[in-house]
Amino acid sequence: MITLGAIKAATGHEAVTRYLEEVVLPGSDWNLVKVRRRTVRLEPPHAYWASYGVKLGRGELVYPEPDAEPVLEETAVPLAVEDAPAGDVSTAIEEADAELPQPSWTEERELRLIARGVFDPEHWSSYREKVGKALGGLGSDPMSGPARPALFDDTQHAIWFFPADPNLTSLHRAADPVEMLRLFRNHAPEVLEHPGRITEVKVELARYLPEIAAILRYDLETDPETSARTIYGKVQPFNRGAESHRVMTEIWKAAERSDGKLVVPRPLGYHPELGLYLQSSVAGKPISSDRTKPEFLPGVTHAAEALATLHESAIPTQKKLPLDREVSRLARTLDQFALVEPRAYFLLRELIAHLKDKLKGLPEEDWLPTHGDYKYDQLLHEDGNYSLIDFDFFALAENSFDLGKFCAYLVPSMPKSWEQSVAAEEGRKAFLNRYRELRPQASLQRFPIYETVNLAGRAMTLMWTQMRGWEQAAEALLVIGMERLKSRLP
Repeated sequence: MITLGAIKAATGHEAVTRYLEEVVLPGSDWNLVKVRRRTVRLEPPHAYWASYGVKLGRGELVYPEPDAEPVLEETAVPLAVEDAPAGDVSTAIEEADAELPQPSWTEERELRLIARGVFDPEHWSSYREKVGKALGGLGSDPMSGPARPALFDDTQHAIWFFPADPNLTSLHRAADPVEMLRLFRNHAPEVLEHPGRITEVKVELARYLPEIAAILRYDLETDPETSARTIYGKVQPFNRGAESHRVMTEIWKAAERSDGKLVVPRPLGYHPELGLYLQSSVAGKPISSDRTKPEFLPGVTHAAEALATLHESAIPTQKKLPLDREVSRLARTLDQFALVEPRAYFLLRELIAHLKDKLKGLPEEDWLPTHGDYKYDQLLHEDGNYSLIDFDFFALAENSFDLGKFCAYLVPSMPKSWEQSVAAEEGRKAFLNRYRELRPQASLQRFPIYETVNLAGRAMTLMWTQMRGWEQAAEALLVIGMERLKSRLP
């Protein structure tokens, strides 16, 4: 069994830098500019992932002006810190650093490097066999195109570069501008809003969850230019995109009937040979984690309206999200907490006991179609307008499933000031009040349980991401969960 310390050392910044300098870059004219760890993900006792942004440069060095100001590198803080979903542990806080202006190269590029370690030798043996079968036909040089992963038996870890992925075996094709140009030309009437000839496709990585999913941005250049369009594609394994397309088609119809209460991207097709689901882009940017910003409270109100619309939509789906599955997942996490944070272990153990006790005698709520991963950052805003995205977990669930999740993620895990906590509480009240105004008949007797389960789920996610200070944040969320479990609706 490989220890966590050994895995972290083998996949750490120093080891990755050495691998790049000694294995990847020799023989090329590219220079290593910077290696920055973006995310980590821990699933004890099975695996550990680390993702890196690798900046390269070549050509001539261009030096900054002598009086240039220091630069604070902007980082899009993902919800692993504030609000990552309990079942999505693929992200952790990105490191921001202020630094003096550095020389730049006339040509620069950035690669995404993934390192995955496997603790158990038997699991490693089966994993390396899977990787070989999945990507063995790719090349060996990541500088010139998709390359098969490098495997290290002594430390039981693998390294690969996007767009290769051991579980998303068609990702490198979906990220190929030439192949996608052919696809979009063959389906131009479906993807273009106005007639035109697609002349070029630019592909950009929007989001990547290694071995889970990737979201790609496609900028379609056309003749005439007025027909140009940006669309998004999601690559998932196991033909999941087919269901995504079916569900989004029904949600789009419901949105068209909602008088603006629900605004969603338009589905543009599913291509099974690539595992690629396509949809239109929507204007705006995600609501940030700053609860005091002017768009936050109106966004929360819109979220209540959108969820009420979904709950009334009667969209059919075979997928269900039962409460006992959520509670069982927390129970399975207990042993993991015992390995890394005993205090959180005891808090979670007590919380689970109270959850099970409170469930006794509580009747089920109405089962309704629902988003399944409802959080404030799933809302995009622009000029006072809001759109809802990311329906990957759409399913049937009890009435309070998404209500509890949304409210649980309103709570800041590491508030920078008391104003953030106050604004979160105001948002919670506004969200619940607007929803109950639209659906006064809603059955919400299990709401405290769902909110508590998701607060505990956030603590679980913090443990997996291993960000600095996660122990205290996880304990705080578990304490808040106990308080919510014993409280009434506001």
